[in-house]
Amino acid sequence: MLCRCPAFEFRLPRMTVFFMTTTPDSEQTPQPVRETWKYCPRCGNAPQQIGENPFQCEACGHRHFFGPVSAVAGIITDAAGRILVLIRNRDPGRGLFGIPGGFCDPGETAEQSLAREIREEVGLEATAMKYLGSFPNEYVYRGAILPVTDLFFTAEVSSTQGICLQQEEICDYQFCAPQDLQLEQFAFQSNRRALELFLEQTSATMG
Repeated sequence: MLCRCPAFEFRLPRMTVFFMTTTPDSEQTPQPVRETWKYCPRCGNAPQQIGENPFQCEACGHRHFFGPVSAVAGIITDAAGRILVLIRNRDPGRGLFGIPGGFCDPGETAEQSLAREIREEVGLEATAMKYLGSFPNEYVYRGAILPVTDLFFTAEVSSTQGICLQQEEICDYQFCAPQDLQLEQFAFQSNRRALELFLEQTSATMG
């Protein structure tokens, strides 16, 4: 039997999403966020169809589209051309590889978001960045799978010295030569695809 509950507040880094759901269960298999909307956030009515996009309430007519949220990530290299690789300290993907980045805050451009994330995660100041490409991603948080569009940039920093890690997010880092990258160790497929694109473009430029 499902228990009706109030709006559950679901927080990602610097972002809040409200949805109606059953009591969270850490043992449950993650499910798309659209399937967690059990009640209309406007009137509280239980819809006849759960998991539809858009969500539609037959009682009050409220509609909600489950579009992806935006995130950014930056590929940073040192003077020797080695890529800055981070070791994640939280799920999803704790202990796996990543690159600096995170979710965009309201009112920010993608470039502003990336500069902030680089500063927060590794303590470096971005001086320039160039758009590389975008890839779809999924982020699992408290059993809900949220669709994400990841925007990737190459980023230049004032210096790669004096890295200061955001310990709750990152537990370690390394600079890795392109030929030594272990792409299968990256937490997100979007990161792997972006790095593959970066390596292809770098190889074509050098060739």
